[in-house]
Amino acid sequence: MTNHFFKNTLSIAPSFYSDLSPNNNTILVFNANTLNVEHLDLTQYLSPFELSVINRRKRMQAKQEYVASRILLKQLAKHTQPQYAHIPLNKMSTHFNEECSKLQLHINHTVINTCISHSHGLVGVALNVTKSEFGFDIEKINLKRPFEKLAKHFYHKAEIALITAPLAIKEQAYRFFRIWTLKEALAKATSRPIAQLLSPNVFDEFSLLNLTASSNSITVANEEFDISVAHKKSTDWRCFILNNLDTE
Repeated sequence: MTNHFFKNTLSIAPSFYSDLSPNNNTILVFNANTLNVEHLDLTQYLSPFELSVINRRKRMQAKQEYVASRILLKQLAKHTQPQYAHIPLNKMSTHFNEECSKLQLHINHTVINTCISHSHGLVGVALNVTKSEFGFDIEKINLKRPFEKLAKHFYHKAEIALITAPLAIKEQAYRFFRIWTLKEALAKATSRPIAQLLSPNVFDEFSLLNLTASSNSITVANEEFDISVAHKKSTDWRCFILNNLDTE
């Protein structure tokens, strides 16, 4: 019953902006660790509000992830929504809506729900133009984390059984992080705190909510990451890895 959740069904491919199709169901991924924030004129890319936010960021990686995610979101909007193609990036602005627990992109008088995720510098973004049930999560697969101990403390007993069944530590880690990204993706899709989805069986939750999932793992800069998407069964989300942000 749960086997399909561990199959790598999410399409992930390298791409350039120029090669992307104008598809709304698109997730863009970029290694923000390669972004030289200090050499960018941030006033070209960020709104006054966003500039005030990034000025409060202390760690360089946090700055890189913030700038990369905002540029990606805005470039994705320009690429998939032709009516915004000529709007400068700094005239678009992201704001977190506490009421619906969504990061929203404001363009003129239009508000678009978005979803972002980042882990150890790897950033992913997507637009949810139709405001449907959708969420995704990225997590670095860390073999050094005490994932068995964490699972026994937080996860459902059926999930623990799946994680501890394999003899190979690597396979146990893959299952732990796949379940984690599924829980995070589902939390974002349903606007629920992740704390509410730690102990329930995530596979039962998908069935109860009549949602589906697609997942895969990727290697970026010699690090492995797991990505899961929670979405309606009628939609087909695809993921593209960019080598640059087109900041020229």
